[in-house]
This record gives sequence, C-alpha cells and structure tokens, in this order.
Amino acid sequence: MEYVLGIAAIGLVFGLFWCILRQASLRIVRQFENLADRFQIELTLPPAQLAGFNRPEPYVYGEYRGREISISVPGKGLQNTRQIETRLKVAVDAPEFMFQITGRGLMGRMRQRDVKGLAQWMADESAFDAALDVRTNDQGRLTRALGDSHQETVRAVIQASKGSITCRQGVLEFYQIGLISNETVRQRFETMADFLCDWAELIEART
Repeated sequence: MEYVLGIAAIGLVFGLFWCILRQASLRIVRQFENLADRFQIELTLPPAQLAGFNRPEPYVYGEYRGREISISVPGKGLQNTRQIETRLKVAVDAPEFMFQITGRGLMGRMRQRDVKGLAQWMADESAFDAALDVRTNDQGRLTRALGDSHQETVRAVIQASKGSITCRQGVLEFYQIGLISNETVRQRFETMADFLCDWAELIEART
C-alpha cells in the first residue's frame, strides 16, 4: 500500500508540474500571438517535447516598416549561463558600425565581456553616464546618432528592463533577461521595435 501511495504522490507532483508548465507556456504563446498580430509577421510555435515537459519558446519573424525583424529566445542564456534572454532584432544598413549599451554594475560587466576593441563612449550628461556603460568602434557616428532625446529613451528602457542594446553586423538588437509572459513586457518590446526602426533610419542617414 505504501508503494502504491508513493507512486500516486509522485504522479500527482508530476501532474501538477506539467499543469504549471502548460499554463506558463500558454501565457507566453498569447503574448507572441499579440506580437505577430501587432507587427503583421509570422508566428512559429515549435511543438512540445518529452510529453509536454519541454516546451520550446515561440518566436516571430518577418518584415516590419520595410525591415527584417524578429523576437526570439536563444537556446542558451547569458554568457552560457541559465539566464534566459528574449531578443528583439531589427536590420540596419550599417554593417561596420558597432556599439553596445548596457547598465552599470555586475550584469553590465558580464555583458561587456565581448566588446574587446571597442572604446568607451561618454555622453557628457551626468545621469546618462552614471547609469549606462557604452562602447563603440565609431565615437563620432554614435555621438551624431545618440542625441539627447534618444539618450533619454535608452536610459529609461535599460534601467527599467535591466536589458542592453547593441549594433553588430547590420543588426540593431534589444534584449533583456526573462520571457515575454505578461502585457507589460510585451508592450515594452512593441515600443522598442518602433524605437529601433526609427533609430535605424537615423543611423543610416549618418553613414
């Protein structure tokens, strides 16, 4: 009898865990459905695996405002850790221009490990420079592209999200730790998609 009760308890635990995973997955899928509808781009829903215990994250990809755009969750986390990130990518016609903007502190230092060869950029605005660590391979171009209004938006979104913004190999990217599981985070990605598209136009105009 104890053996049977033990098996039943294990089954109950696994069933509860499966239901929690299922509900969390459905919340994320709903947010990606909203993103696909908002940008009129394709939604991909990878099938669940291992009887539903492994649920690969959905992603969206397509063309928005004449640019390639995608929102996805890479298979590995930050610096090969278990910190899962969600990434928004927007194409920009500036393949040689590079920069990375992230918050100061431990997380910022982790993200700045892969910026060898990039010089630190300062905005000469105390609140911005105190909050953010910026590196680039073209000081003048970033100064022209990152005006006062853009500085205010960038500082606000990075401080709120603990995320980062990069430009590498013709891709503008915003990313933050965690998944898009609620409306607030989804709306942030929607806002950043338009911001990056606007910024891409400005960067291209400064070529």
